[in-house]
Amino acid sequence: SPNMLRRARAPSRLSSRVRARDAQRRDNTIARASSSSMDVPSLASVADKYDVFLLDQFGVLHDGKNPYPGAIDAARALASMGKSYIISNSSRESSGTIEKLTTMGFNAAWFAGAKTSGDCAKAFILAAAADAVDVVSNGTSLPTSDVKSSCPVRDAIVRGVERRGKAKCAHVTWSARGAITLGDDVNAVIDVVDAASDDDIDFILIHGTEAFGRGDGADAIETPIDDIKAFVERSARRRVPVVVANPDFVTVSGDALVTMPGTLGKWYTDAFECADAASSASSYVRLMGKPDAIIYDALLRDVEQTAGTSVDKTRVLAVGDSLEHDIVGASRAGIDALFIRDGIHAADVARDGADGVVDAFLARNVEARVKFHTAKFQW
Repeated sequence: SPNMLRRARAPSRLSSRVRARDAQRRDNTIARASSSSMDVPSLASVADKYDVFLLDQFGVLHDGKNPYPGAIDAARALASMGKSYIISNSSRESSGTIEKLTTMGFNAAWFAGAKTSGDCAKAFILAAAADAVDVVSNGTSLPTSDVKSSCPVRDAIVRGVERRGKAKCAHVTWSARGAITLGDDVNAVIDVVDAASDDDIDFILIHGTEAFGRGDGADAIETPIDDIKAFVERSARRRVPVVVANPDFVTVSGDALVTMPGTLGKWYTDAFECADAASSASSYVRLMGKPDAIIYDALLRDVEQTAGTSVDKTRVLAVGDSLEHDIVGASRAGIDALFIRDGIHAADVARDGADGVVDAFLARNVEARVKFHTAKFQW
């Protein structure tokens, strides 16, 4: 049979050389990346190289409940050396981010500002609705491909606002962790509908992993994670686009790891590409935080506005505990990263060692760069 012939045919010397050459290039890339990653004893070892610090919260400053030992002292010392900003894949808006840190013993004055993936999700939805308003008010019927920054998610919101005045949205939110309040401005442009009974949904907004929202002022419907997964997978097969307001896969909560909205985004992507192997789900799933550029661009604009000058990225350090989100995101943004080992990867590091975890990750993600790594966020 052709398959048997294919197996029996020996590879040519040329193809063997090409494969060997490509493998060597990969090895060299990984070796360069690994050798550039420096194990440092503490933040104090590298802080004087930078003027701006972009700090993750969960797994770096605190575990969701309490600050890590030494984190408060480190944040205080860092504030005296430059500008510290919080960059967080929290699906909540940043207005309460620094306030929450103060309840744990951090001083609000130590942070120049904050940007969350919840901020980015809200801005994205409002911008898409504004595109629709521009189209309607101009009296034109532009195809969605002509609307600025077109993508399936934005186009779906635009169409919904054009057709009904509001886009229909299925909202996956939190229950035990506290439901997300969308706010008057978002409620003015979207209708949260019953995900189980309404097939005419324009897009899905994922803020949490515990419940289906029913709109501000109504109790969310607590839902088993398996049922939410089934809904997300059905939506992927129907190509209903998704806004993921927190791209993290898991986060720390005390000593436990909690499933986060990024996992739902991964389930959506897998189901989408399983149903249509020739298509990519990437444009149907909009990640509103790390590692996507959207949150780095937004925060660095804030930094420039505060400083009154352009940012020198060589003087910016991102600090985070997620290789997939903090490290990849910083690498894509062109800034250095300090990996905190005792966050969500703590068990992996305990089992395989820091170098083993970092090198294995770099082998899978050759675009990533771990400039420094250290055990904890401490001075």
